[in-house]
Amino acid sequence: MSPKNDDELSSSDASGSEQSDDESSVSSSSSEIPMKDEDASDHQESDEQMKEDGNDNDNDSSDSSDDDEDDSEEEVMNNASAQQPAISKSWTALTTHSPCYTGGTVAFSHENNLSSRDEEPSQPFILAQRGGDVSIIEAATGLLLRTVRKGAAFEGGFALDENENVDEDDAEEEMLDAEAITAFALSPNNREMIAVTRSHLVRKYNLAAPADDGGYDETEKKQGKKNASEAAAEKPKPQNVTSIKDPAKIAFSFGKSGHKLPVTKVAFHPSGIFFATGSVDGLVKIWDTRNGYATHALHPTSDASGGGRGTYAVSCIQWRQTSASLILAIGREDGSISIHDLLLNAQDTKTASMPVAVLRDHISAVTCVAWLSEGGGGGGSTTSTGSRKHGSGVFFSSGRDSVINSWLISEQEVDDTNGPKSKKRRKSKDDDGTKRATSVKVTYQRIRTLPVYEQVESMLLLPRRFRQSLETGSGNQVLNKKDVVLATCGTKGVVRLWKAAVGDKEAGIQNVVSDLSPLASQSERDAFGEDHGGYTSLHLTSGDNGILAIDAEQNMVFLQLDWKNASKTELGLVSNRAIVGHNGEILDLSVIPGNKEQTVAVATNSSQVRIFGVADKFESDEHAHTALSPRGILDGHTAIVLSLDASPCGRYLATAGKDKTMRIWNVPTRTCVALATGHTEAVGSVALSNKIGCYDVGGKSAENGAGAFAVTVSKDRTLKMWPLPGSAVLNRSEEEITLQARLSIRAHEKDINIVSVAPNDSLIATGSQDKTVKLWRSSDLALHGTLKGHKRGVWDCQFSQHDRVLATGSGDRTVKLWSIADCSCVRTFQGHMSSVLRVRFLGTGLQLLSSGSDGLIKLWTIRTNECESTIDAHDDKIWALDLSQAGTLFSGGADSKIAVWRDTTKEKDDEKREAEEQNILMEQTLSNHLRHKRYEQALELALELDKPHQVLKVLNDILEKDVASNRGIETLQKHAAKWTLDRLVQILKYCREWNTRARNSHIAMLVVKAVVTMIPAAKLATYQGVPEILAGIAPYAERHFDRLDGMVGNSYLMDYTLFSMGSIHGESKEGYDEWIASRKYLPPKVVEGRIQIGGSLVVQGKKGRTNDDSDSDSDVITIGDSDTESDSE
Repeated sequence: MSPKNDDELSSSDASGSEQSDDESSVSSSSSEIPMKDEDASDHQESDEQMKEDGNDNDNDSSDSSDDDEDDSEEEVMNNASAQQPAISKSWTALTTHSPCYTGGTVAFSHENNLSSRDEEPSQPFILAQRGGDVSIIEAATGLLLRTVRKGAAFEGGFALDENENVDEDDAEEEMLDAEAITAFALSPNNREMIAVTRSHLVRKYNLAAPADDGGYDETEKKQGKKNASEAAAEKPKPQNVTSIKDPAKIAFSFGKSGHKLPVTKVAFHPSGIFFATGSVDGLVKIWDTRNGYATHALHPTSDASGGGRGTYAVSCIQWRQTSASLILAIGREDGSISIHDLLLNAQDTKTASMPVAVLRDHISAVTCVAWLSEGGGGGGSTTSTGSRKHGSGVFFSSGRDSVINSWLISEQEVDDTNGPKSKKRRKSKDDDGTKRATSVKVTYQRIRTLPVYEQVESMLLLPRRFRQSLETGSGNQVLNKKDVVLATCGTKGVVRLWKAAVGDKEAGIQNVVSDLSPLASQSERDAFGEDHGGYTSLHLTSGDNGILAIDAEQNMVFLQLDWKNASKTELGLVSNRAIVGHNGEILDLSVIPGNKEQTVAVATNSSQVRIFGVADKFESDEHAHTALSPRGILDGHTAIVLSLDASPCGRYLATAGKDKTMRIWNVPTRTCVALATGHTEAVGSVALSNKIGCYDVGGKSAENGAGAFAVTVSKDRTLKMWPLPGSAVLNRSEEEITLQARLSIRAHEKDINIVSVAPNDSLIATGSQDKTVKLWRSSDLALHGTLKGHKRGVWDCQFSQHDRVLATGSGDRTVKLWSIADCSCVRTFQGHMSSVLRVRFLGTGLQLLSSGSDGLIKLWTIRTNECESTIDAHDDKIWALDLSQAGTLFSGGADSKIAVWRDTTKEKDDEKREAEEQNILMEQTLSNHLRHKRYEQALELALELDKPHQVLKVLNDILEKDVASNRGIETLQKHAAKWTLDRLVQILKYCREWNTRARNSHIAMLVVKAVVTMIPAAKLATYQGVPEILAGIAPYAERHFDRLDGMVGNSYLMDYTLFSMGSIHGESKEGYDEWIASRKYLPPKVVEGRIQIGGSLVVQGKKGRTNDDSDSDSDVITIGDSDTESDSE
């Protein structure tokens, strides 16, 4: 539900939008916009003078003595025509900030991947859950590239098809989607992903191959459809994960997971061969990716002895980071940790799935575990000693019981006196030489417990590469190269680093690892904080040696470990950038002018205001993307922020919200410098004065109204004006200044939706749910005029920068243009299907942009009342719309998407002009080829120009040229062998059209014959669209075949008739022999009293027939092979 009033929206959408009588009359009679007033900056202009100016404008007076009326309306229009400003017609999305993370699992691409040498290096990327899908995010820019299930065709808050509208039923269906992904894991080679769906299907996706890739995959390998050499030849080269736009290919399906409850955890083994799935039912299964089946089922144990099975949900799964071992730790909600060594008892089927140790020292859910190999080194795990040994070292565990436990791992061989001897027992010799059975006993002994006083949600063991630059010089005093470093985060919303020194094991178990001591933490300013939910997970980044922290509001923050001071005596975690995973509903946005990069402030459905900047990085990279990147957060309101406005100088930002307050922010320092209180209801809109010089005015002048000011409107139906003390006071203030309202008035009878200030600060406009817009003088808030004509509440009003007009958008689905001079409606624009929420003038003042609840942005030309373009921008209401000084358009809506648009009219016109010139040149080249009978070149050029008639003409010429040698089909086959898939589909579509006419069917059939003889039918069937085209050709082809077959049969009747006519002359055969010689078919012959035509047509005749025998069966002509074997004469 929108925090704004949706009652007006729903009622206006349900009702019709008939134009009132006075509107239609004014719209039809008004043909021009009122003239531009040259003295519009005069603050003390009277109402009578403004009305007089308006009357003079309407009468096109050119002889007025007043200097303010020197230019008539016609002269203004002539000047505008002389300048010939470009009319905008086309806008293209520069970038889009769509929701990329809605909560759940996050995975960062690995640093040391196992990718092949043939594969080009991929940019670092992030996998994050997005509804029932998984999004692929470019780590450098935070841009959502595509989703695993739907590719780049996502829209709205969840991964929806392009141009698909969203309603509540669709959202429910999305949530109940059986194919929705509940858990996933990224393979060590960064190319494969294991995903488990809500229907318990386990699938392996190939992220480096598109879904429509028909190449070799593991399914064909398993079914033995291709041998190794064919597979190697046909297997496509791996692509870059960040450059593909299509959905990911399902490389293999393992079938049902076997879990009774949803799978929430998936973890890959470092080798990439095995992976584990953990479920809410407590069961963990181990899977083999090579063979496609589960190898182990690890059930929870109810007590330390492992005597029964529990039903505790799996809270974490972690493999030991060594490829030579198969050691797995499983943490559960009951606080237990099960350690499994799948190689230690691999030959014993009874104990293979039993844990080698169960740790029960935690009293709440275990969230993270990590191994430190023997010898320390900051997490650089080494290979376990011996193929059947568990290995030693230190083990760390953390949980929601607010502690971090350190465990010492030890193992020893013990005599196995129970049970019979078998191959699964190790055998060694006693001193007397006799053999005895032994087994390996693994022990995890808790040696340290660190209380951290917060529920630990994530813990990382930092490898040495993250701190190499800090281990030099004086840094050794703070951090030694042998120290163990842990990173933790939790409910307090602060990422902290801990260090522990590694000691000698022989000095005692308590000296193996020292107590964990604080090393570094986030500053209070950079920390997310406990009030907002804290952090949920930490991840190691690749490339920049940093940490990625995920908070409860789906933000991704990149942290770097660095020195706090020049003396390098204190370390800190510095936040250098962030990715916003989900904005919520966009309620308003405002472009902040004056910065080198385009910066925009966004009010989301929260108490925070987010600052975004349009960053264009890696311009030399072919995979570069332009993205909206977060630049900061303004946190001060206690309730949802509803409106904001930036000052023209770009130094200040005004925000207002449901906490009934208005705040002024210093944009460079991101601090609140002033606070205004006084409204009794939520403040729905705020606006700042538009004169840049006024912000430097302070003192008494500012208090009396000569300086800058802010105006607010509220649900309490009042309009208030707040004078600002000047930049000197605002920039120096260390504490919030309390603003006092200079003027206040009850402006409307219903809720006020919008307030706007004129470019010269002389007038203030307010729009309300009472269907009116009122104009107020800024000097004393006296009413200047009321604009009546809308049939529903007014949602927005905007002054023009170039003319004395005002544009309004209303719930009656219309945009109206009003004359400020006489408060009359001069234009009405209709076209939106629902309420118009925002209106903006383009830079030239000759066009309008409007956005509505239908998710559309419309571009209007004021002079012609026409809609030049409609942009399908969002899937829900567009609450926010603003233009930058550079002409860039920003839009934001209830679908949580922020879109950046740029005017591409000039580029489109240039492309169209170049295409026309190129088309003319190619047509002339085609004519030259035809004139010189270069048919092969003419055919390819005609296909490129997409001219079916020319293609048909060229094909006829080719066949006529080769008719003597009968090589026309060979020429067509040569062309068919070189055609690409798109060209093949194009020519087959031509054939489908040609085949509908009898005179062109011969050409169509020859082309189809050339295609099917050069390309195997099985391969044609795999091409998208080709089977459907051939299915359309077949019915007409059968009809033409039947027609030709009948014509051939009838031709034999003609031969018989002509033969009979020749015999009338008796013995005279003058000219008959010449006719026989010129015949294309075999001449009729008489064989034993029968007339044989063509060797297969037999007509039986009798000598001395009478007229009575004319209807006998002997006159019947039979087509087909003769049953009588006879020799020809």
